[in-house]
Amino acid sequence: MSFAFLTRAFGRDATDEVEEPEAAPARASRRDRRAGRADAVVTEALAQKVLHAFLQNRHQTLVPLTLNLRVLEPGQRDLVIQAMAAAFLAQGRRQDPAPVRDALTRISAAEAERQRLDKALAAPLALGDLLDAILDADLGAYAYVASLLAVDQRRRVNQLYLAYLAERLGLAEDVVSSLHRRYRV
Repeated sequence: MSFAFLTRAFGRDATDEVEEPEAAPARASRRDRRAGRADAVVTEALAQKVLHAFLQNRHQTLVPLTLNLRVLEPGQRDLVIQAMAAAFLAQGRRQDPAPVRDALTRISAAEAERQRLDKALAAPLALGDLLDAILDADLGAYAYVASLLAVDQRRRVNQLYLAYLAERLGLAEDVVSSLHRRYRV
């Protein structure tokens, strides 16, 4: 093969001039090189510190810090309230729902939500259907916190229910422990 064939194959004529490479840039002075390295070292150190702080605190930033019903849509509010009612009823013995109503007040519930709670306590949804709806709405952490507020966390039956709920909702163990720390009653 000839050089002329190759150049024609790639769209250049053998008579075309070959472009010369650009001249190499002048070397930077030692002071400029040191300054560039210092900037890189500082940038890397800051990036490591930011990453470390994020990893130490990621569950507080990735998981809702507070449960506020006012920021949820009406359908989402209803699911959270249904989760509270299911947790309260899972205790097995009939108790006064006043602590659950107090918990609703703490999470900014209006009178309509309190009435929904009474209806949910009177006619609860099937737990499997409720948990599927919660997963579809991506409200797992909210439902877990609502359930946590609705029960006495010291009773063994409630601890087992919460463990089941965390597993069923796919919440990581460190997320669950973070929520327990934040919502310790």
